[in-house]
Amino acid sequence: MVFFYATTASAYANGATFTGQGLIADGFGGYDLRTELCGLANGADADGAYLLWVMTATGAKNADITGPWGTAQMTKSGNGTFKYISGWYDPSTLPGVVVGTYDGKPKNAQLVISHGCRPFDRGAWCSPGFWMNALDAAWALTGQNKTDLFNTTVYDTFYGSGVAPLATDPTLATVLTTNGGLYKGPGIAGTDPRTAAPNELNPFNATGAFLTDHIPGFSFDPAVMAAGGSDACPIDHHGNFK
Repeated sequence: MVFFYATTASAYANGATFTGQGLIADGFGGYDLRTELCGLANGADADGAYLLWVMTATGAKNADITGPWGTAQMTKSGNGTFKYISGWYDPSTLPGVVVGTYDGKPKNAQLVISHGCRPFDRGAWCSPGFWMNALDAAWALTGQNKTDLFNTTVYDTFYGSGVAPLATDPTLATVLTTNGGLYKGPGIAGTDPRTAAPNELNPFNATGAFLTDHIPGFSFDPAVMAAGGSDACPIDHHGNFK
């Protein structure tokens, strides 16, 4: 899967805010895709979960888009039409958050989600080292923050069944970055069956497993963890799906 990486491009003078165009009410107070297109063989724009953003601003020559992934250049695909492929984000979280900007004269610009593909569950493993270096956009996919506390997130599902929580209750970032191997000791099973023997995790690896399990469409898989390899993690440090 290929996405355009987020950049630090400056916003243009004119803007259009996404207000839900291309989505439908899901009946539960949120939104879902109006049009779903999955699989490259079926004409999808990316393999796996994604959203295709389209902005129309007649006469514009350049445009960018800002959302949970940061700010990225949009690709011109016609007279005043620009596209951007993002990773998957819960559609209900996007109205009022995503903004497209463009150059030239102010127009009645429209920013829509043309279509996309909802995630489907697959096994994955993104290592603690990956999360240590991941940017905020990658963390945003999980719904977690670096300042979240270990004892209220990772414990006891992925670590610590039958033992007391960590006395210091460190943040997730502390567990990932502490020198000296404080959180790299013996593995202890959690309540999740994936962490039962022989797959017990120490706090360091349990944090990686917890965050991996929160990537939309993917779940922590101890078999994928054991196999390793560059394809074990489905996203890059920018939060783009591979």
